[in-house]
Amino acid sequence: MQRMQPLQRNTDPPRWAQWGVLLAALFLVWHSLGNHALFPPDEGRYASVSGWMAEHGNWFEPHLRDQVHLTKPPLTYWAQAACVRAFGHGEFAVRFPSALASSILLVSLFMFARRTGGALSAMLAVGLLACMPLFQIVGRLAITDPMLSACWWLALCAAWLAVDAGRACGRRHFGWISAFWLACALVGLTKGPLVLAPPAIVAAWLFLAGRLREVRFLLPSVGLPLALAPLAAVAYLYWHADPARATRIWNYEFVDRFTGEGGHDDPWWILLPAFLGGLFPATAMMMLPWFNMSPARAWGFMRGGDLRALLVVAVVLPLIGFSMLSGKEATYILPLAAPLALLVSGTVARWIDGSVADVPAGITPPDVRITAGIAMTVVGIGIPVAAAVVVLRGLAPAWAPGWTLVWMTVPLLPAVAAAWIAMSWWKWRERRLPALGACFVASFAIWLGFHRAEDTAMQVMGAQPVAEAIAAEDKAVLVYQLRNLTIDWYLGRWLDFELKPAPMRAWIEAHPGGLVLTGEAEIAKLRKTDPDMAGWLRPRRTFEVWPMRQALLCDVVR
Repeated sequence: MQRMQPLQRNTDPPRWAQWGVLLAALFLVWHSLGNHALFPPDEGRYASVSGWMAEHGNWFEPHLRDQVHLTKPPLTYWAQAACVRAFGHGEFAVRFPSALASSILLVSLFMFARRTGGALSAMLAVGLLACMPLFQIVGRLAITDPMLSACWWLALCAAWLAVDAGRACGRRHFGWISAFWLACALVGLTKGPLVLAPPAIVAAWLFLAGRLREVRFLLPSVGLPLALAPLAAVAYLYWHADPARATRIWNYEFVDRFTGEGGHDDPWWILLPAFLGGLFPATAMMMLPWFNMSPARAWGFMRGGDLRALLVVAVVLPLIGFSMLSGKEATYILPLAAPLALLVSGTVARWIDGSVADVPAGITPPDVRITAGIAMTVVGIGIPVAAAVVVLRGLAPAWAPGWTLVWMTVPLLPAVAAAWIAMSWWKWRERRLPALGACFVASFAIWLGFHRAEDTAMQVMGAQPVAEAIAAEDKAVLVYQLRNLTIDWYLGRWLDFELKPAPMRAWIEAHPGGLVLTGEAEIAKLRKTDPDMAGWLRPRRTFEVWPMRQALLCDVVR
């Protein structure tokens, strides 16, 4: 049987360049990982639950504020809790699993791309992924999405290799089959219902190619039940811990979010800006129907049954599916980053080696020179100018006094030089790869500058000063409508929390000498809805908290 053709192989770049790009991408993942405070609300929530798990040793009943917390499967909590026990109670420990998962994603992308498309495609794919804002920002956060993305990508790689081996020799390759269903099981233990996403992507790819029968090479009758078994066991343990809460959460995750009754009214297109901006520059180098590819040719690509078709389905199908959900977050599209990077790397490789002139009729590959030049120039000049305007108008944030904000944008200036180098060198084919290398170096400098700004900003807007102020008081403390569990994480204990005025009134009556921590906006609203109770709260200290808002620590005075 004829073997499926991989992506076109190209002239290999120097080994030092290949490994240099990979090592630089890995360095950005780990650089300054534990040097800034946790971001609320998500990092604080995961860290607090994992910290409780590490302290109490209850690995099957996560707790949040002394209540069973069953909204997510436990794999992320397990990994973070194990790291807290290994490395101590700190930011590095809870972010370690995410950084490790992102590193695995980079290495596996490099190895898979090298195997299927050659060293040039591998280097370009890793470089594109490392430059994506969504990967650089979300891939380092202590949340589920980095681990989900790594397992998701490994499942797709194993599926391709299993089907490819099956077509080549006519029999199943049990090693790749086992890897595929193991990765799917880990997806389920990370984010529940998405355990079915990789099998659905593979089935859609084979269906469009008219080869749905080849799904037998994955042995789904055995693999799917085994992949679902760990999630089913966790679901039973969660239901046993709190049947009512578990049932309510399952109805929300499996029914309400798919029927539009999840309590969120986000429009279907809300993820498109996150997709275009978060996965840039790859999104600016795509080939799109009605733009630089005829619709017939695009449909032919999706029905081609090759690796490019799988990558297209792995980008398009999840984007449509996530857009249909109720309660969408930009982080949801992180699993699309690696497939898109590998897909686009083939287009960029053809520009570099000159084979772009041989593309079939009906296709106009995007000119990456123009893309890189416009993007780098806009970023390299626009952001420093915007920072100067902010400073001149007296709007600089508290964590960047004076001209600090402008100085932090200096690493962006190499982007302009790299853009012009790329434009001037592009007419010589042998200089195209060095030109893109200059752009990658400029992006590397940009992200180093971003990490420095992140560290500086969170020194002021992090929750440590708030936690230290509360720890110094020997009083009961209530948090009112301030969803910031990073305070509980740094404090090392749960604080009382209320969302509505009536329970807060009862708490104040029970703790007349206590403290209330809330936001400035929440106090302003309380003054309008319940001026009497607002009068009981006398602000003692103000804190700058993320994202650029103020928290007030108030004495209860009656």
